[in-house]
Amino acid sequence: MNTIFKIFANAAVIGGLVAVAGCTKNFPEYNTDQYALRAESPSLVIPSMIETMMYVQQNSSQMADQMVGSLGGYFTNVNRWQGANFDTFNVSDGWNVSVYDQAFQGVYSNYFKVEDLTDGEGHWFAFAKLVKAASMMRVTDCYGPIPYSQVRDGDMYVAYDSGEDVYRNIIEDLLSAADVLYQYSAQVGASPIGTSDAIYSGNYANWAKLGVSLAMRAAMRAGFEDEFVRAMNSECGYITSNSENAMMDPKTQGNPYQLASSSWGDIRINASITDYMNGYNDPRMPFYFTAATSGSVTYQGIRMGQPANFNKASSTPFSQPNFLASTKLPVFVAAESQFLLAEAALRGWISGDAKTYYENGIALSFEQWGAGSAAAYIADEESVPADHNDFLNQTYARSTEVKIAWDAESTTEKHLEQIITQKWIANFPMGLEAWAEYRRTGYPELCESVSTQEPAATISSIKDYHRLRYPYNEANLNKDNYNAAVSALGGDHESTPLFWQGKGI
Repeated sequence: MNTIFKIFANAAVIGGLVAVAGCTKNFPEYNTDQYALRAESPSLVIPSMIETMMYVQQNSSQMADQMVGSLGGYFTNVNRWQGANFDTFNVSDGWNVSVYDQAFQGVYSNYFKVEDLTDGEGHWFAFAKLVKAASMMRVTDCYGPIPYSQVRDGDMYVAYDSGEDVYRNIIEDLLSAADVLYQYSAQVGASPIGTSDAIYSGNYANWAKLGVSLAMRAAMRAGFEDEFVRAMNSECGYITSNSENAMMDPKTQGNPYQLASSSWGDIRINASITDYMNGYNDPRMPFYFTAATSGSVTYQGIRMGQPANFNKASSTPFSQPNFLASTKLPVFVAAESQFLLAEAALRGWISGDAKTYYENGIALSFEQWGAGSAAAYIADEESVPADHNDFLNQTYARSTEVKIAWDAESTTEKHLEQIITQKWIANFPMGLEAWAEYRRTGYPELCESVSTQEPAATISSIKDYHRLRYPYNEANLNKDNYNAAVSALGGDHESTPLFWQGKGI
């Protein structure tokens, strides 16, 4: 890529009314003539909203999922762009706004169009509300408190919700929207948006399951036992099979990771995930990575945080993502549901055997990638993640000895490390999600950056990189509310932790 697509526009709007609903009530209200469209169809604007759940447009993907997402341990940005990078902890203001502004601009103008067209009712509005909530979860995961529940069309600069309230409102929006889509699917069975939907081709039953699954993800992150159980027990159901996986079709735009790696040479696979999977002799590696073209290790990643003077041509021999232009990108997969249930059982939130859920998650991931039987892998009692040693003579010695096989005599904390490690492997290449889970649990053990250049010298380790700074325009245009949010948060700096970080078992 010759130049980075920088976004300097003001962070726009966040909205959505909180509504309480289960999957059993009020269907007649969801499909009546009073919700007939007045001017244009929401089907014309919703598709562009959907992409904010996992970007396929090349610049948007690079600025958010690839650059910020590199902090999750899947990819390394080997193009150094004159030295300002997330993985060396010295990112510029212009890049720092990327996750925030791109989501707001991609979601909210269209969200309010749908609200206006439908009077905020019916299946179209539910669809838009679900997408809005899913996209804003990615934003709050990165920044912390944001304006959410109080924003309306034409009234953007309002108070920020607290971190806890953002998640509760997002969960409420996901579940209430899922209810409407589930009821519509059960009673009508039509797919109004059809193939314009890049994830499910308009299958509302699967969208309802996605909404519930995302609510389970959000509840686990926030530590909300009540909301997790509520979502899990929803009549809508959650994603349980690979046929229900939420996979974003890049269509004519092409897979952005394939473009960034093969055409631009800007990214390579991160050393952390190849080290773990090499140590485990993981059969999914040839599906995830291309083979390295140098050295004795078949699949070789490169450490993140290369110095400003690094020549990306030096990374050519390292493994790339093994994606085609047509390869779909995951938003949520069935394996994650099982790992969420495993952690919930481990925490005592639900009944059931954490070991069974854990092993089901691994097996579903193997099935998803066509990697054969997972039986031998699940039974492996010896393998541990590998140390790093590559043909640039860069090394990293790991302290973890987390194994694959579930040991009934092990500690609860070790079991949590196993669950999160295998969820991290299964969720490839969802970098933003991986970074959030790393900050929440401390797992897996990621390679430290080779070089750090944070100006204030307050961040020397990825363990200290807790969040992104708010867009600078928030401090200028939403000053009083921004100041109140920052005061409650404890400061607008990357080292300021979010409320859900470090919540142990």
